[in-house]
Amino acid sequence: MPLKYVVFTLFVCLIWGVNFAVMKIGLMQLDPYLFGLVRFVIVSLILLPWLKIVPGSMLNLFWLGNMIGGLQFALVFLGMDMTDHVSAMSVVVQMNIPITLILAHFLLSERMSYWRTGGVIVAFFGVVIITLEPEILEEGVVVLIILSATTLYSMGVILMRKMSTVPVFQTQAWVSFYSVPAFLALTLIFEKDQVSQILNVDMIGISMVLYTSILSTIVGYGGMNYLIKRFPVTLISPFLVSVPVFATISSVIFLGETLSLKFILGSIVTLSGLGIIHFRDWQLKRKSKVLLP
Repeated sequence: MPLKYVVFTLFVCLIWGVNFAVMKIGLMQLDPYLFGLVRFVIVSLILLPWLKIVPGSMLNLFWLGNMIGGLQFALVFLGMDMTDHVSAMSVVVQMNIPITLILAHFLLSERMSYWRTGGVIVAFFGVVIITLEPEILEEGVVVLIILSATTLYSMGVILMRKMSTVPVFQTQAWVSFYSVPAFLALTLIFEKDQVSQILNVDMIGISMVLYTSILSTIVGYGGMNYLIKRFPVTLISPFLVSVPVFATISSVIFLGETLSLKFILGSIVTLSGLGIIHFRDWQLKRKSKVLLP
């Protein structure tokens, strides 16, 4: 991969990593469901030109929009609002990789090799180490919320594999479209003073909402789609291990988090498990190219 694409891939990972701290700062001014509503209204307006009917895929887009849009992000925003350990949750979110592999094994008959199975076990063990930290153990409910959101996202990935012909921005447009009424209902039922909150948001809060809407969603997902169209997924995936690294650095800088030895150890174990998965995929990809006539 040319150096300029390596730099761009790391830039996308940086955007996604910093987004964890950005969400936490934004949630200090807006309730979680209201934050999600504002975010998806902005994304929907930006992606309005891509909101077009896709024959034969509308039912799947409906389920996808509610699964990885409304419900998944509702849990993410709720969990990020409740937690005081953003860096730990950013590692837990990375469990979408092994969870997706497990679901693909059973639902798509994509058999897991011994290498992948070993990587999944190591990654899960790392998360266990992190959650056994006394302060994080007190947030066990938050860990379960984030894991539930991650599982929903993984289920959405399985569904998206069956919708490979739908362009990414068109998919994102419908996900945002279906997320708006879901978040509107949630904020009206569980939150209050929405108008007052929006009127009192300062420039920092506005910047945080715009970051999650434009940089994380539009630039992040759009950039990753741009890369995946040009390079094998197995070449891009290893870079994603850097996302929780950037999230941890930004949490320390902007949120003043302190890192315990147990957290560092658990993060290294989890990232090592993900690294095993990615490295094996990369190795097999190289071997298949060598064998081609």
